[in-house]
Amino acid sequence: MLKKPIAEEEGPLRLQRTPCLRPLMDCVLDEDIEHVVFCKSAQVAGTEAMISILGFFSHQEPCAIMLVLADEDTAKYMSSNRIQQMYADSEELRPLLAGKRITVGEMTLANGSYVVVGWASSVAKLASRPIKVIIFDEVDKPGYYVTTKEADPISLGIQRTEAKFNRKILELSTPSIETGNIWTDLISCDCIFDWHVPCPFCGQLQPLRWSREHCHDFTEGVFRSETGENKKLGQVVWEGGLDATQKQIEAAGYKCGECGEVWNTVQKNNAVEHGCAIPRTEIPEKMQKVGFHVNRIYSLLGKSGDIPKLVGEFIKSWKSGDHQKMQGFINNTLAEPWIVKGEKPKESELAALRGYLPPLVVPKDALALTAGIDVQKIGFYFSVWAWTRDKKAYLIHYGYIPEDWEEVHELVFEWQFQVEESDRTLAIWRAAVDTGGGKSTEAWSRTEEIYSWLRENGRGVAWGIKGMSHESKGARVKPTVIDKFPNGKPIPGGLKLFLLDTDYFKDALFWRTQKQTEDQEQRICFHSETGQDFFNHLLAEEKRKNKQGLYKWVQVRDANHYLDTTVYAFACADEQWFGGVRVLRGAVSGAPRMMRKPPPPPAKEGRGFLPKIDSKKWFGR
Repeated sequence: MLKKPIAEEEGPLRLQRTPCLRPLMDCVLDEDIEHVVFCKSAQVAGTEAMISILGFFSHQEPCAIMLVLADEDTAKYMSSNRIQQMYADSEELRPLLAGKRITVGEMTLANGSYVVVGWASSVAKLASRPIKVIIFDEVDKPGYYVTTKEADPISLGIQRTEAKFNRKILELSTPSIETGNIWTDLISCDCIFDWHVPCPFCGQLQPLRWSREHCHDFTEGVFRSETGENKKLGQVVWEGGLDATQKQIEAAGYKCGECGEVWNTVQKNNAVEHGCAIPRTEIPEKMQKVGFHVNRIYSLLGKSGDIPKLVGEFIKSWKSGDHQKMQGFINNTLAEPWIVKGEKPKESELAALRGYLPPLVVPKDALALTAGIDVQKIGFYFSVWAWTRDKKAYLIHYGYIPEDWEEVHELVFEWQFQVEESDRTLAIWRAAVDTGGGKSTEAWSRTEEIYSWLRENGRGVAWGIKGMSHESKGARVKPTVIDKFPNGKPIPGGLKLFLLDTDYFKDALFWRTQKQTEDQEQRICFHSETGQDFFNHLLAEEKRKNKQGLYKWVQVRDANHYLDTTVYAFACADEQWFGGVRVLRGAVSGAPRMMRKPPPPPAKEGRGFLPKIDSKKWFGR
């Protein structure tokens, strides 16, 4: 017996309750259009539209259909609990199941249709047979960024449709960053449509947007009206800003960009029901790829589009100071890409972030230590960071190792760092080692040497990394196995390499430096003897707009090694890397849970239990 899914509003998909989906579903049936991109917020019935389109083609135009989800668990859930349930509940679709082979991932129907549910990392599934209709769901989720020797999952899936002249390709997702899959494909469309709603007071048709600041898709806060004129966007308004009282939040509304009148939620919902789709630009003579962009303000389902509720969520996320909560609101509620211009701080602002702890001393509330190691032609730069429960980051050690791998091994596996006001010590929990080698006027690389060291010494602590900011798109940390059999399959237990979106982590680093008070979560703090050399390295890059209009980090000074090591250490603590320090949050007093306890370092002349702070060998100042 199939289990009914729980929904806010159960029953068939009703376009009266989701009017923004009507033009999208009509567009899918247009013979001239083969590719539809739907950039959306959460809770706007995007998934329901997707499975309804799947059901239509399987019933009205029997063919091979593929639905691609981000991961295997989601694919199995969707197949069993949503898609097969739809066929069982529908009087029109139910006869297609009679006497036919139904498995978790495949359905061969009575009229000849074939429905397969796969997941992004399943290359074998995507390449198995020709497909006429392919639907990619949540294309900005990490599963779509798993690296293989073949093409990316979206390109690979589209290749399965090449033999069909009347193919249909549908992509839908909440966005992540501006170089993510869904946003990149949206802005590449031949034409983009928005749902324009009439003002209850002046009748002006207009798209709904949160504000001109949080509106990446309209230049200077204007939109093209149905008559081709430029008009001002409206926005959500309330009194009190981030310190608004509950009464002020309840009075929030939507301000018309034309007449300035403020609508309440009921008036907004009525306007949405009477809206229409209007293109952002003139419609070209030939359209093959069409985009739609819908945020949660348009939602009529439950209270998901209630204006005071959205204002409360915005205030809560912004007042938290949590970088990820803020991005979550921008992505999941506003359906906008998360963009941090990453203006670097002044040197004096960095110096003000020095704390009271000396080097080599760990804060008493630290959960774990992470390290970043930047490999050079000769020697290694490194930095070690401590992480607390509220995601504060403390620099406890940095320097340059002029020797070879023996010293790196000691740092990563043998050193114990004293915890403040305690007899406890902590060892490094996770270390990221750059595998690309340093830069020089000569062409050279230590990559194979690094791989060899990691294979012999990794032990689940030291991991190889490589910066891939121009390719990683929506995934901050993207794992790939580089040890493979001749047939291309990964060797179990083989060396794993992590690809990092270095631009994201640089954005996050400099966003942290804006937090100047000690009580703020995710604050960054340097040890009391952090030198000018470290700050110079951090400020060696700045964000500039490139020819494509995207902000990218570029190097403006020769030495940026400590910036690189900091990025690597921050990536080790990120939740996309095996859960990051989140897996340690249940730690109690004493050594953190999951923390190994390495043996004491061997006795060496001139070195005690901890390295000497003034050692020239370890500090490049």
